[in-house]
Amino acid sequence: MKKIFNITLFLFKLILQSIITIGIFLLLLVFLISGLFTSLPHGYQDEKIIVEDNSFLKLNFAEGLNEKASSSYFDEKVSLNFYSTLQGIEAAANDDKIKGIYLLLDNVSLNSNHIEEIGESLEKFKKSGKKVYAFTRNLNNKNYSLGIYADVLSMPPTNSAFINISGYYKEFNYFKGLSDYLGVKFNVIHVGDYKSYGEQYSKGEMSKTFKENVKRIYNKTYDYEISNISKKRNLDKKTLEDTILGGYLVYPNVTLVKNIGIIDDNEYEEEFKEKYNIENIVHLKNYLTTLKKKDNTKQIAIIYADGEILDFQSSPKNNAVTLHTIKEELKIANENDKVKGIVLRINSPGGSALTSELIHHELSKINKPIYVSMGKSAASGGYYISTGTDKIFATKSTITGSIGVVSIIPNISELLDNSKINVESIEKGKYSGIYSISKEMNEDEFNKIKSSSTEIYNEFKNRVSVGRGISLDDVENIANGQIWAGEEGVENGLVDEIGGLKTTISALANELNLESYQVIEINKKKSLYDTFLDLEFIVSNFTNFLDFPTKESVPIKYKIPLLLLPYDLN
Repeated sequence: MKKIFNITLFLFKLILQSIITIGIFLLLLVFLISGLFTSLPHGYQDEKIIVEDNSFLKLNFAEGLNEKASSSYFDEKVSLNFYSTLQGIEAAANDDKIKGIYLLLDNVSLNSNHIEEIGESLEKFKKSGKKVYAFTRNLNNKNYSLGIYADVLSMPPTNSAFINISGYYKEFNYFKGLSDYLGVKFNVIHVGDYKSYGEQYSKGEMSKTFKENVKRIYNKTYDYEISNISKKRNLDKKTLEDTILGGYLVYPNVTLVKNIGIIDDNEYEEEFKEKYNIENIVHLKNYLTTLKKKDNTKQIAIIYADGEILDFQSSPKNNAVTLHTIKEELKIANENDKVKGIVLRINSPGGSALTSELIHHELSKINKPIYVSMGKSAASGGYYISTGTDKIFATKSTITGSIGVVSIIPNISELLDNSKINVESIEKGKYSGIYSISKEMNEDEFNKIKSSSTEIYNEFKNRVSVGRGISLDDVENIANGQIWAGEEGVENGLVDEIGGLKTTISALANELNLESYQVIEINKKKSLYDTFLDLEFIVSNFTNFLDFPTKESVPIKYKIPLLLLPYDLN
């Protein structure tokens, strides 16, 4: 019976894989044809964008922004990412044809770090004497934190306009109850009292240390946002905070919101545009195509470590950090005589301890100065990498630290018993079955992993101590898995200065005495072959999910010590 079932399963997998593979080939064919059309002579392409006099640059962040532009074979020549957005705003400030910025805030899919840095760019734009006009049909915590940088912020004069500006509310899912019900357990081995990644699987509720840690971070971030609103809107901070926490800005009347100074005016969008002569609108992505690249013999290169740090060489995910990619891009920058320094933009919650150490080693081999610009998070493995560089910058909303180690080994023995599935095993050698998920982990095995994780933790602390010039005793006080906001990182020595990506680049240029320089982003494009391999990777991994769980089929993520944040905290 079991043999028949296995044969049936094999045939099902074979048919499914064939169907998916054929589908991918057809999809690739469509992409290839469309790619050929986008490569045709100029006459077959869209008209060239022309910026007229008295134009307004339109910013709309409904689709969000990636740190690193996509490296797909089929990418457009000009792609919109975080740095190109900052470039576009800076160029518009110095462009005589750009009269101002039109900021549409209906939906803002940006993290707090991006909002902070784009806000700084808008402030610099306004110093050129030009105005920023913002319009929205709804108002919430996120889009308002960007809208406060506008000279004028307006909403439609209707009570159906959605307004909800409040404190913070976050939910954290804990799965132990469900796991117990299903008969699945998780061996979560932490090194660091505050290292909370994985506790949602092993605990039924939030640990005291994690709650204390994360609440402090949210309070810091909230206080920064209230202070910023108070400053930009010229409102008394205490009154503003009482108004928000008292719930008076949750579904209020739009007239009230205007009267207390949260917004400036009430009118419909067309009336708003007409009132401030907002015409000849050019979208940011189109505007970027009009900017001429200035080739310079002195360059600063940006290399991105964006996403989870993975323990294998390639991944179909664009936002993942792998040794292969970082090593290749560091080599390109190091061997280019024009490149005088490197800015490593880290936006990562961490991941593989091994890959973090190997990337740290690769950074030590570079003979050019490397500055780090931290994004929304550069914590755990993301911070490990940072310690191998010359200087670290973070924004006020950056989350960093989380110096600690965690390993997670699932145990489905109870589920197998409940399912009447009997797993027989043979073994030779102590600890040979340490990663088996079909049996209980014994005390010896637990201690073996704990001991290894402790060694990694000590190595992590040593990297911080040497890289940051902090004694090991002082490192221990700020380690233990604790997370820190950007300003706290400066106070405890984990970070050098507060500043975003542009500030980091300028600081490196000053250090190198570069009066004139060009910024380049190193982003090696994938070949058509590599693009196909990415799709093949998805297919093979999808069908592998159909295999019976064995030691070999345990996801690699659960076999390695991890340097990861517990949750996406932004």
